[in-house]
Amino acid sequence: MSDTNCTKKFPEHLIQLIKTSKYVHLATASRDCIPSVSLMNYTYVPADKTFQKEDHSDYIIFATFDNTEKYINILANPVVSLLFHDWITANSLSVKKRTLSQASTPREPATQSSPLTDSTPQHPSKLLNLLQQMNQAELNEMSATIRGHAIPIERDSEESNYYKNLLLKTNPDAEVFILGKNTMIVKVRIESAKVTDSENNTSIYK
Repeated sequence: MSDTNCTKKFPEHLIQLIKTSKYVHLATASRDCIPSVSLMNYTYVPADKTFQKEDHSDYIIFATFDNTEKYINILANPVVSLLFHDWITANSLSVKKRTLSQASTPREPATQSSPLTDSTPQHPSKLLNLLQQMNQAELNEMSATIRGHAIPIERDSEESNYYKNLLLKTNPDAEVFILGKNTMIVKVRIESAKVTDSENNTSIYK
């Protein structure tokens, strides 16, 4: 494995988007080049937190059942794309998840509450509360497409269990997908990124 890690070239705002987005759109293609897109829970694992410490790559980790179209596609064609987008939402108000450094263990109580529930917990409409606060919030408009190579991890292996635990820490609400009987853990080695802002300015990192 080369020591070159393309994410070292990524700007900080791109790393933060990848770390904190709640979901990612995963694009796969079959052997016959039929495309498919899935909305996924995931976690970002930098090189210094990977299972194999001699591995110098950053990964996106997700869980999927072994009978899904996406998993069958990955077995046939491991080249995938991942779309991260902030949906023009407020930095301090949008739905974010905990990063690995912020996450408690799956069974520990959360120590951080969502701004949506903190601000006016008695309000009947969280959405209305969000809209009322957005006038004072800083807004972002950016999307990033990550190109990568998907690698299924052997079920019930030490590596699989290691990444399951990381997924549970950052996605405690997705336990049914992560701990399912037919679940496979997949790691996507990040190989390049294309970032586009609201003014159609595009930057490519690889």
